[in-house]
Amino acid sequence: RGDKPAAPARGPRGRKGPTPDPEPRDLAARLLASIETRRAFSDKLLASAFKERSYAPATRARVNKLVKGVLRRRGEIDALLEGRLAEKFKALPLLMRQILRLGVYQMLDESPIPRPMVVDETVRLAKKYGHPGTAGLANAILRRLAAGERAPLPDPVSDPVGHLEILYSHPRWMVERWTKRLGLEEAERLLAADNEEPVVSVRPNLARADEAEIKARLRGEGFPPEPARNGGPVWVMRGGFVPSRSPAFREGLISLQDEAEACVVSILDPRSGEWVLDLCAAPGGKTAQIAEVVGPDGRVIALERHGSRAKALRANLLERLRLPNVRVVCGDGARPPFRAGFDRVLVDAPCSGLGVLRRRADARWRKEESSVLAMAALQPKLLEGAAPLVKPGGVMVYSVCSLEAEETVDVVESFLRSHPEFELQGTDRFLPAAFRTGGAHWKATPQRNGTDGVFAARFHRR
Repeated sequence: RGDKPAAPARGPRGRKGPTPDPEPRDLAARLLASIETRRAFSDKLLASAFKERSYAPATRARVNKLVKGVLRRRGEIDALLEGRLAEKFKALPLLMRQILRLGVYQMLDESPIPRPMVVDETVRLAKKYGHPGTAGLANAILRRLAAGERAPLPDPVSDPVGHLEILYSHPRWMVERWTKRLGLEEAERLLAADNEEPVVSVRPNLARADEAEIKARLRGEGFPPEPARNGGPVWVMRGGFVPSRSPAFREGLISLQDEAEACVVSILDPRSGEWVLDLCAAPGGKTAQIAEVVGPDGRVIALERHGSRAKALRANLLERLRLPNVRVVCGDGARPPFRAGFDRVLVDAPCSGLGVLRRRADARWRKEESSVLAMAALQPKLLEGAAPLVKPGGVMVYSVCSLEAEETVDVVESFLRSHPEFELQGTDRFLPAAFRTGGAHWKATPQRNGTDGVFAARFHRR
């Protein structure tokens, strides 16, 4: 109830008036239930709910914070609830579990809302969707938490993985994998960074207007842009900036893009007038960035395997951003339907996505370790498909939003062994100082750079 437009309310004289927004916890609980049962992406569900009905900005912000907050801390929240209720928690109705999670999250998050009010509102929701017994259960648990009671964490000495798993709310297999690869201290830094709320960053479309004009438009909307932390080609937007509500975004003057993701195109280093292939193009952020650089005398071919994503790609690149030098082609990157060579090829490959968990808090609960191996089996096929399309003297960049060895250095080393016509080139000269690593490959990490976790390697065809 409440997530579809209701009949307009009547004003004091019988006139139709706006329907008041539902209480944010109510909407957040129902969205969390949908995310869990449908294994749906939280961003898409939130966008769909907000599009279906024009909620007040304060309601949208509150619902977004509640949903993302519960997803980021779900492991910690569930450990606490299971410690109090044992198997009874899992046996509760789906919506009741979400209501309890929301109440616990607000206690743990030190919400500015007074704790007695959190208890009362959680109990009210439990009565609405449950029965007196579940309402009493919610009341008892939250009153203990309001008094400062907490469930003990696993011992950090005897069970360090279990301690980090609960403290930072990540699946155990991820914690085991990262502590083995990085060590306990660095793995903890990565886990903590995953739980930080990411900043909103945008990249200006300089093919449409100059930098000063776009900045002036954004300031006029009440959101002055700030420089990115590492010196990358994006601006940070604070103060609750929502791209879909920005006229500058709708008119194609800016694109939503992470700072590290934008630097992948810097490593590709496209030039004016060149022909460039983006082998796995959707959703199109990097394609647009390339198209803006190569200009009207250049051409970008954006290949996308899935028809629906190719359609969305055309709408973004050709209609919103108005980039006439882009051609979208629906086809398989492992068997690209081209013969002619390209000056540059970008292989921004599908991956496990373990580098972007801070933006996609729900994804950590859907991922399985097998997904890393599944993507690692696909990625070499994409490089094999792309390699013959790079002109002699041309450049190919391989990138993924993952830092796992199977998807990064292992893929690169395997490709080089079977393709002596390519050589690896360093990336530092294409990057701002804060992003330089001095290595043969490039990695940006959440804990070091405050960005998505991104890997890239640059190949030159002899």
